[in-house]
Amino acid sequence: MTELELRDLRKTYRARGRPGVDAVRGLDLGLRSGELLGLLGPSGCGKSTTLRMIAGLESVTGGDILVGGASVVERPAQQRNIGVAFENYALYPPLSVAENLAFGLKARGRKARGDVDRKVKEIAERVGLTDLLGARPAGLSSGQKQRVSLARALIREPDVLLLDEPLSHLDAAQRDTTRRELKRIQKDLGHTTILVTHDQEEALSLADRIAVMKDGVIQQLGTPYEIYDSPVNVFVADFVGEPAITLLPGIAGADGRARLSDSVRIALPVPVQEGREVVVGIRPEDVRLTAEEGLPARVVAHEPLLESGLATLALDGVERHLVVLTDPEVRLAHDERVRVAADLEHTHVFDAETGEALR
Repeated sequence: MTELELRDLRKTYRARGRPGVDAVRGLDLGLRSGELLGLLGPSGCGKSTTLRMIAGLESVTGGDILVGGASVVERPAQQRNIGVAFENYALYPPLSVAENLAFGLKARGRKARGDVDRKVKEIAERVGLTDLLGARPAGLSSGQKQRVSLARALIREPDVLLLDEPLSHLDAAQRDTTRRELKRIQKDLGHTTILVTHDQEEALSLADRIAVMKDGVIQQLGTPYEIYDSPVNVFVADFVGEPAITLLPGIAGADGRARLSDSVRIALPVPVQEGREVVVGIRPEDVRLTAEEGLPARVVAHEPLLESGLATLALDGVERHLVVLTDPEVRLAHDERVRVAADLEHTHVFDAETGEALR
């Protein structure tokens, strides 16, 4: 197993006569041996560019990449021993699954024919491809193609494994199954791994730690629990979580509450200077319907989802709606009047100007 470290890693794309575009801006990141890190963010945030620089498929504008303590930034891709499973699978259509798996080993010429065949059989058994070794990519399902792509990256026994949106082309059922298989394989083999994804559920369920990116900068690095429970800014709070967090603008008062409208005030979990503009963040599972005390609201919509319900509520005089996760037996009618209370311990407060969390 091998450690991976990124030091002030930067990538700027330049075109003649135009200002440069900074895709990655001074990334500092360290992975422990055997760790799976989720690189999470929206399209265009720089996560795939980061992966390609680590793999040697993209030149580096500045900074360093260290694998096992040694810099690889000057080494070509074929000398880095980094396995990559691509989003589009990148399989060779004329070759069978077995030939696809063996191709890289044969191209490097480092193993005898018998050793290559043995490695193919071993990795096929590990990833569940034994019955498909004679098949060609055209006859495989999306989930099977993804397993072949993963096996081809693993067969070279890489120091670091890079997964680029590995589940994005799978349907919901395949995604769930493949996600569980992927986690099992990664833990069994212990490869230091970076998972690039825009899917927060994928990152939360698979990763030991998550780095949330925006505009080429890591916004927050932490465990899935830390990212979800203690977001450092509005972007992280809004990007991570399904259903999404409700963000309500308000003004802090002298009584330790924020005024959301003329008639609605909500308690703040931390002291905030009177008159300061804030954004109050409340996750759907941290709000409950109450019989008497609580904020007055009107039911805009209620979705019974069998295992739970999802209610969209309009607070009196507040422009943005509040989303509440309800018990499965709750039934709410359109325009019904209710009262709700937020869990103060899990209420988040952000500065309205900077977006940073107030602790």
